[in-house]
Amino acid sequence: MKYDSILISMMILSLALFLTMSCSASEDSIDDNQDSLGKDVEVIVYPGEQIMTSKLLLSTTLTHRSFSNPQYTEAVARAESYLEQYTDCLAQFTMDWGAGNTNPSKNVYNFKYLDSRVELYYRLGRKIVLTLCRCPEWMRRDDASKGVDAAPRVDMYEEFGHMSADIIRHYKKKGIDIFAVNVWSETRGYWSKELGRWLLEDYADLYNIAYDSIKNVDPKIKVGGPFMHVESSPKGKNMALWSGEMSSTDKEALKVFINKARKLDFFAIDRNLKENNDMSPYHMDSILRYTQFNEVIHRQCRELLSAKFPNVPVWVVDNQCLKGHFPEDLEAAGLASMFRWHLLGGAEFVDKWQPEDEGKERTDPEQIAPEGMYTHIDSNNGAKPLPTLEVFKNFKNYFPTGTVIVKSISSNEFVESLTSTKHIMLINKQSTPKHVKVKIEGVENSQKIVELKRYEMKVFTY
Repeated sequence: MKYDSILISMMILSLALFLTMSCSASEDSIDDNQDSLGKDVEVIVYPGEQIMTSKLLLSTTLTHRSFSNPQYTEAVARAESYLEQYTDCLAQFTMDWGAGNTNPSKNVYNFKYLDSRVELYYRLGRKIVLTLCRCPEWMRRDDASKGVDAAPRVDMYEEFGHMSADIIRHYKKKGIDIFAVNVWSETRGYWSKELGRWLLEDYADLYNIAYDSIKNVDPKIKVGGPFMHVESSPKGKNMALWSGEMSSTDKEALKVFINKARKLDFFAIDRNLKENNDMSPYHMDSILRYTQFNEVIHRQCRELLSAKFPNVPVWVVDNQCLKGHFPEDLEAAGLASMFRWHLLGGAEFVDKWQPEDEGKERTDPEQIAPEGMYTHIDSNNGAKPLPTLEVFKNFKNYFPTGTVIVKSISSNEFVESLTSTKHIMLINKQSTPKHVKVKIEGVENSQKIVELKRYEMKVFTY
């Protein structure tokens, strides 16, 4: 009996161990290979092999939270300084999100709140990007399921075009140039639950009217769309199963838009690293493997555009990394890697979702990333820099638009390199410190040893 009990206990223990291992594998199928390439890494730079010239402009949006407490003058000044130094553009929605109701009734406008955002951007010398997000209630479709995100009624498309033109006309009169306009946001209101697809043929009609209306006021303004959230995995699947292919639903919708759009100055897509519907847990040392699929999506977008709009650039709007579910240094490394892949993919614009930490209390920096570039402004101690700000700083200072990019390769996929004719950026995408040997091809005695801390981004001259 004694030995039977021991045998039963051992069987139970074995079963528990098996179940634990199975669960872990189902959470993230690559966790068992998270650092298989070891800590020593070799990066080789080929300075004579130019691969591209960067055209990437850096932007952020939803700045209204940063300046809702103007009495904290020191913190506000810091925030303004960051935006002035480390961005190329600043983006603003034309309704809500700090703009209020710009067009409460036909031919009646209230520009008070939108002016406060646009005039700030103008004062900071940034290129101004407007997003025609949402429409006034008097234009909306009667769709309770969509609420404020309902699309305009079809019979109101011309009115939407008039409103778009009036907004541009308002700023021309103030002597403020608008750099670009996104028509609508996240294709809100254009998803058909009944058909299980996006109605982008409907959206394209709105887009064409808005495009023409804006260009009639100022032909120099760049106008684009569809500002659709693009997923690269089947809905409900986790990232470990990603092939990198754009979902067929999204691809077909984008084809419809491209076919029906008469003109297009930029092709706007919305990208996250972790999809909204992906509730699977991921190991900290494997999740950043998936940043590479951003370049794949860029390539597929260019393939879709090639026949009709071969020279139209891809813009990435409302870019988010892990949406605050991981430590802040991991979030920053992930954003840096996404920016790198956007740049290498040929994107000409990337817009980060909100610059300011939302102010949620964090007792442990390992718990949750604040997402912002700087801390919440609720006192003069606010607007302190966060790791994400360093990402903007390094790209703006060392890899601005116009930078010639040369070839470099890394022996470890979790240590990424981005190289210009002068600078090397290294990004460690794991919690394991890395010992990196950097060699310059064709240059004797050029080896340099670089130590990278967990999730560290480092830039140096060679």
